[in-house]
Amino acid sequence: MDEHKQRSVPSIRSQMALYEAAIRPAPRPVTRALWRAWTVLGISALLWAGWCEPWSALLVEKLAAAGGDRRLLDWGLVPLVYGLRAVLLVEAFGYAYHRFFQHLGWFTRRAQVFRRNQMFHWIHHMILYPIGRFYRRPVDYVASEPGIAWSWVAPALLTLAANFLSKGFTVGSISFVIAIALYAKEIIDKTHSRFHETDHPWADKDYFHWLEEIHILHHWDQRYNFTFVHPAMDWLFGTYLSPATHRQELTTALIDVDLTASDLINWRYLLIEASPAEYAAFISQARRHPRSLRKLGKLRELIAARVDLYPNDALARKLKQRAAELWHVVGPATQAAG
Repeated sequence: MDEHKQRSVPSIRSQMALYEAAIRPAPRPVTRALWRAWTVLGISALLWAGWCEPWSALLVEKLAAAGGDRRLLDWGLVPLVYGLRAVLLVEAFGYAYHRFFQHLGWFTRRAQVFRRNQMFHWIHHMILYPIGRFYRRPVDYVASEPGIAWSWVAPALLTLAANFLSKGFTVGSISFVIAIALYAKEIIDKTHSRFHETDHPWADKDYFHWLEEIHILHHWDQRYNFTFVHPAMDWLFGTYLSPATHRQELTTALIDVDLTASDLINWRYLLIEASPAEYAAFISQARRHPRSLRKLGKLRELIAARVDLYPNDALARKLKQRAAELWHVVGPATQAAG
């Protein structure tokens, strides 16, 4: 018995540390304000550069004035420049969209359209592809948003319309739209889908494995690693977790035994903040995929330990009550699924 207690103490301490980090982050007002200012200004600058930077047009005109082949410039250099701008725009917009509109934050707490978007994304994290054995499957990727993925299609259509309204139908504007579509769909979307598949042509590529580990860490703690094909945006804006220095987290993520930071963030949202429609959608999905809810039992154990150690923690007591209510609804199906 004493030996069991000695082994359990480090585990309890580590769980309490994870609880504090995920649910009760320490306030750092000055540092946080500086990072927020840098992030807003940096993303705005990158979006501006991708959408309307003036230097490439000036370069084309300068080369043409110097005797350059106008046809070659218009049909060679211009599409190349617009293609590079499209990649920059997609990377900057995708990072901001994923970070601020698909995960819990200021926007999703204040607008229903963003809450709907977030609901589909936490179904992706919590139900369809939770950390562990269900994270990768030997079947095609399953989207969490049924039918047309309007959460991504609507911004794409608005971008397309704004592009042609502001730039007209030119070689550059058409190249811009084609590059956005190809990069977003054939590179980013396909890369993300293959993170959650086991059989695909990139399975043995070293670069893909590095990206895959970066994304696993995003599922382990969804406050980090928002990019898919290169972590440049995460490097710039302080949200990068390196696989090289987080081997233990990668191990924890893939054995699906312990709770992760994302588990705690998502469960807290579901139990405390989710709207009735979101709660009902979660239960509906959970009944279709009951095996993915094994973590609910782990959550109840952690919260019970938290209440025992810190009986004045009002949030922990509320989580304990709400978790018990949810377990009453979905627990039998979860236990039956093993």
